[in-house]
Amino acid sequence: MYVSVFSTTRLFVLGGLLFIGLAAVVPLQAHAQSANECAFSRTLEVGVDGEDVRCLQTFLNKSGFTVAESGPGSPGNETSLFRALTKEAVMEWQEARNVTPASGVFGPISQAAYLLALIDNLEDQVVAQTPIEDADEITLEPEPEVAGVTTSAEDEARESAEELLEAAFGAVRDAEEQVADYDEDEEEQEDLEDDLLDIREDLYDALQSYFDGDYAEAEELAVEVFEDATDVLEDAGGESDKSEAEDILDDVEDLYDEVEELFDEAEDNDDDVGDAEDMLEEAEELLEDAKDAFDSRNYRQAVSDALDAEELLEDAKDEIDVTSENDANEAVEDAKDEFDDAEDEIDEAKDDGEDVDEAEDFLNDAEREIKRAESALDEDDWEDAMKFARKAEKLIEEALDEL
Repeated sequence: MYVSVFSTTRLFVLGGLLFIGLAAVVPLQAHAQSANECAFSRTLEVGVDGEDVRCLQTFLNKSGFTVAESGPGSPGNETSLFRALTKEAVMEWQEARNVTPASGVFGPISQAAYLLALIDNLEDQVVAQTPIEDADEITLEPEPEVAGVTTSAEDEARESAEELLEAAFGAVRDAEEQVADYDEDEEEQEDLEDDLLDIREDLYDALQSYFDGDYAEAEELAVEVFEDATDVLEDAGGESDKSEAEDILDDVEDLYDEVEELFDEAEDNDDDVGDAEDMLEEAEELLEDAKDAFDSRNYRQAVSDALDAEELLEDAKDEIDVTSENDANEAVEDAKDEFDDAEDEIDEAKDDGEDVDEAEDFLNDAEREIKRAESALDEDDWEDAMKFARKAEKLIEEALDEL
């Protein structure tokens, strides 16, 4: 599971700092720009060479996660090569920042945590440099909401942007893992990695827009990142959470229509429906929740709600004491398949010189029952069709026993 990048309290603190206007506070825009000094536009791992690695080593050394005590990688002697010592330092930093997995690979999630580390430093600077007489003006916790007062439009926009950014981070992570495992075409893999590089840049732009308070821009970019990362994931042979949720929702909606039709038919015939009506209503509510979650790009929740609805629909189906058209058709088709198999077996026995007269008589009787079942289907008499099909199956069993 990727690390949750946002904290309501922290965002409130940052918002509060903007309004305090203390001379010691670095403007948020300047902070966002400083966060890009290292220009992390790719995943850093063992074997990578570049100035972004040198910047990462400098950050780690200054943060207390020393790459090396002396020599290459030590404070003041940072290098551009990502090797074992850098990986170990990254792993220690990831564990301290609760970035999972702490693999030593410095990818998008770690890079987001890096931005938050800079925010922590900013908060510490503000608290340290704020005069004592002004300390009471800093509110570190949100004020309690007054009953009946709705959340402001800005708060709603911020929360919406947060949700979309978290979804975007998750999509990038999944795409990276899929591309890393893609080994069918080396050239295609390189193209997909190039696409991921562009997506990461868009992700940082989205995050910077968020920190700048431009939530609408952050939302728009986050949606773009999410869709592009999903495309890369599927191009690399993976199934996205979106496509999986879409397929499951379609299946459950079809099941709902089927059970609803069975329920209406049973009521028309005054058949016992048990608790099916309540189950259908509850399943409908769950399906609506699943659709809302899907529209909000919360695909895992959409799948969970849809599967809960499916379970209820299956129970409702069991409650309804009626033979459906599908049940009758399946029974007749099963009987016909068993007849064909038995006929082949009897013919083989006949070719081998065995006495098959009794078996053929039973099979002829079974054939007549199948024809009666087919006639019942034509007349929409599902119960008779089921009855004749079951009788045919018993006769087929008798025929095979005679062999």
